[in-house]
Amino acid sequence: MQTSDQLHLIDQGNPLLAPLLPERSFSQWAEDLHFDPVPNRQTAGLQVSESHLHLVEQVFIPSQRSIVLAMSLAAMMISSLRRRDPRIPANRHYPYQLATYSEKVSKRSLNQIPWLGEGAPGVILQGPTGSSKSHSCDAYLRLLPQYVDHDAHHECGWLKLRQLIYLRVPMPADFSRKGLLLNIVWKIDEALSTSYGDEINNRITQEQLLVEVLKILAVHRCGLLILEEVQERNVSSIGLGSEFSTVFLKIMNSGVPLALVGNPKSFDRIMSFSQDQRRLTSGGQFDFVPAFDHTDEEWGLDLVPGVWGWSVFPEDDEPIQNLPRFLFERTGGIPAVLSLYRRECLVEAFRAGAQRVTRNHADAAFWSPAMVGLHRLIDAYVKKDLQALAQSFTDQPITFLRDVWSRERRRRGESDERKK
Repeated sequence: MQTSDQLHLIDQGNPLLAPLLPERSFSQWAEDLHFDPVPNRQTAGLQVSESHLHLVEQVFIPSQRSIVLAMSLAAMMISSLRRRDPRIPANRHYPYQLATYSEKVSKRSLNQIPWLGEGAPGVILQGPTGSSKSHSCDAYLRLLPQYVDHDAHHECGWLKLRQLIYLRVPMPADFSRKGLLLNIVWKIDEALSTSYGDEINNRITQEQLLVEVLKILAVHRCGLLILEEVQERNVSSIGLGSEFSTVFLKIMNSGVPLALVGNPKSFDRIMSFSQDQRRLTSGGQFDFVPAFDHTDEEWGLDLVPGVWGWSVFPEDDEPIQNLPRFLFERTGGIPAVLSLYRRECLVEAFRAGAQRVTRNHADAAFWSPAMVGLHRLIDAYVKKDLQALAQSFTDQPITFLRDVWSRERRRRGESDERKK
C-alpha cells in the first residue's frame, strides 16, 4: 500500500498537476472564493461614478454549496490529470490514436473512438436563471490560470506544451452538434492563441470534427470543459437530445472532466436514461435555487449581509427592520435579483447626493426601470406560485421547483417534529 508521502511524490513528478496543487481545505476555499471587486474601498481613494455601482454584481459571497462545488471541481480535475500522467506511455500515445482514427470515423464507427482508461467524471449545475450557477463557476475559475506553458520534457514526450487548465464554452445558438464542436475549437483558439479553427475543412463530417476536438483537448491536456447556457431549446428536442448526450460522453471518455451548466428543463432527457445520468453526475449534481424564505441560513447569514453590506458611501445604510424578510419580499430570494436591487439602491442614493442608502432610496429603487420588469417573477417566487410562473414564463423549471420546494417543506416539517 502506498503511503500519503509516496502519493505526494508521485503527484510532484506529474507536471500537469502543478497548477492545481496543493489542494485547499474547506476553510481555505471559503476564504479564497470570496470576491470583492473593490477591496478596502473606503480607503482606496476611488472617485466614485455611477458605473462603479455596477461592481456590486461581481461580489461573490461563498456558501456551503459553492464551496463544495469548488472542492468537487478541483478533485475532478486533479483526479483526471493524475490518471492522464504524461509519463505513462499509453497516455502519451493516446493523442496519436485519435489523430489516426479521425480519417476513418463515421456514424457507424462512432462507438469505436478510442477511450482513455476509465474516462472522466461529469457534473451538472442546474437551476433557474439568476440562481448563481455561472456566478459560482466564475468564483472558482477566477482562482485558476487559463493555461500554463511547459518547457521541453523528455520523459513526458513534448518539446513544449501549452496546457489548457480549463475551457468555458457557450452552447451554440443554432442548436446543432456541429455548432457546439466549432464553438469548442474557436474557444480553444481564443484561450491559447492557436489557429485550429482556420485548419478545419468545411467539408469535414460531424464525426470527424468530434474526433478532431477530442484530439485537440487531449493534446493540450484540458483539465475541465464547462458547457454553459444549456437551455431546453438547445438540447432537449427529440432529434438533438441523444446526439448531444453522445458528444458529452465521448468527451468524458477521452479523459476530460465535463461540467454542464443550465436550466433543469434541458436535462430531462439525460436524467431519464440511468447510464447517462450516472456518468454526467458522477462528480455531483448541484441544484441552485433561490432562497425558500427569509429564514434560510444562506440567505440571512451569507447573502444579505455580504451583498447588502457592499457600499461606496461613507455612512452605513439607514437600518431596516427585519432586513432578511424585507429583501426576500423585494427579490424573491433570487441571488442575481438581490445584487441588482442593491445596485439600484446605491444608484438612487448616488443620484440624490446622499451619504448613505435610506429606506426611501430602497422604495424608489424597487420601482426603477431595472426592477419593475421583474415584479411578476419576484411575486411568484415569494408566494411559491407555480401556476403564475408557468403562465408568465416559458423558461421556468416548474417540475424542478415543485420537487425542490416539496422536499424543503418535508425537511422543515421533519425538523419541527424533532423539536417537539
